[in-house]
Order: sequence, then C-alpha cells, then structure tokens
Amino acid sequence: MIRNQNGDNAFTGLEVVILIFVLLVAAVVLLLFLGGGHGPAWARTFPGGMVADSVYVSGDHMQPVGSVVGFPVISRINNKPLIVFSRSDARKLGAVQVMVSLFIGHTGAIDMDRVSVTWSGNGYAEEIPESGVLPLVCPNWTIAGKYNLLPGHVADADNWMEPDEEFEILVCSSHGSRPGEIFTVTLSPEGTAMPLSLTRTVPDRLDPVMRLG
Repeated sequence: MIRNQNGDNAFTGLEVVILIFVLLVAAVVLLLFLGGGHGPAWARTFPGGMVADSVYVSGDHMQPVGSVVGFPVISRINNKPLIVFSRSDARKLGAVQVMVSLFIGHTGAIDMDRVSVTWSGNGYAEEIPESGVLPLVCPNWTIAGKYNLLPGHVADADNWMEPDEEFEILVCSSHGSRPGEIFTVTLSPEGTAMPLSLTRTVPDRLDPVMRLG
C-alpha cells in the first residue's frame, strides 16, 4: 500500500490483483464446503488435478470412433470379446462394441464409472449395469480396453476418459434385438455432458461379427 499525493493510503496494482485472487480462492473453498466436500459437478477434477470444465460447464461430449460392432446372442469365451449369455439365441443380436473418445480439442474428462447405459428398441428399454470384469456376464457393460492416441503413451489405469484417450465399450443386453429391428444404445455421462446415442438396425443376416456402421 502506498500514499497518494494527498497523503491518503492507496492500493497498488499488485495489491489489487492479490486481493482479487484471495477472494476467488475463498469463494471456491466456500462452494466446496457447501457441496459437502465434493464440490459441485462443474468443479470436479480428474487425475492430474485439472478441472473437467469442458465437460461439466460447456457440455462437451463423447463421440464414437469407427464402426459399432455387433454380436449375436451366443457366448464367446475362447474368442474376443469375452461374453456370456444365460441362454443362446443365434437369431438375435445381443451385444455391441464401440470405441469412444472425447471430441477433438476438448480439455475435460468423463468419469466412465458414472456413465449410465441403456439398451432400447421395439417398445422396451433396459438399463444396463456396469461390470468391471471379463468375461462379461449379460446383461452388463464394461470397459474392454483403453488406448492412447499419442505415440509412446499409454492410457491411464483409471476410468476417467481424458483427451487423447479412447475407451473400448462392450455392452450386452438380456433382451436382444431381432433382424430388421431398430435398437439404440445410449451412454449418458454425469453432469451436463450430452448423451451419446447409437441407433442401428439389426441386419437381416446375423454373422458372428457384424459391422453396423
């Protein structure tokens, strides 16, 4: 603090900046306290300490990478992916696999453990629970693989999907969908991020592995 020409005390520019910073820190601490120690959704952080602002504030969302792959209601133990159905039915499509990532340029992250997944079609809707193990016993969904787009890098062991990471999602239903039916698999992240809906038509002919586009 310095004195002006009239002899009164006056704040320097640096002191003003410091005061504003202190007030901002106090406001953040107050919001975290009011949020029960976890803070509001927009203040969530992901590994590395960065705030997942682009997800929880601007509503960034995930995108599919490549084609959705479908599988009939037949258990696959010896071949990938590892799926177990309680009852086989080669006339139905019962599982899909898709690679997902954040939109290019987004700096947030999505906690995949807080994503809700549904399988709907032909007048029914089924909420699919998450499983953290393989083989995948249906109905369930899991993260079947994690990859990093940057050469020489590997994806983190955690289940936060961050920039430059791709997650392989495997989903299987207890109901399944018949040839010609339209079905939708929806991945809904927590917060303001937009749901990712994958709507496809079951092919007339069911093969062991089907690229659904």
